[in-house]
Order: sequence, then C-alpha cells, then structure tokens
Amino acid sequence: MIETALPAGMTASRIHEYLRDAPYPATREDLVDYAREAGAPDDILLALERLPERRYASPDLVTETIGMLM
Repeated sequence: MIETALPAGMTASRIHEYLRDAPYPATREDLVDYAREAGAPDDILLALERLPERRYASPDLVTETIGMLM
C-alpha cells in the first residue's frame, strides 16, 4: 500500500462531501466542475485542479491521488 498524506485540514471525508454524488468514472475537469457546483471551498478546488488528467473510478482514488501529489 502506498502511503499518502492529504494537506493539513483536508480529509478524505471532507473531499468526498463535495464529490459524493459525482458520476464515476470522471475526468479531472468533471470532478472540478462537480465540486464547484456543490459549493466546494477553494482549497478543495485547487487540489482537484492539480490532479493528473485521467479518468477516476471512485472518490477513494481521487483522495489517494491528491495525497500522493501533496
């Protein structure tokens, strides 16, 4: 298992709060748009905008990738 660390103040549940009903698989752009419409704060949007462009199969994969990037 790869160790990942989310930025301070950012938790998987906090990220999932804004992506919980997003349709998966989803691209980075889909996730950013969905989170923005769900009212996600700037720190969540910035983290999503930094994701590599690909299709994400689940919110868990999104948070794992954010943790690897930070």
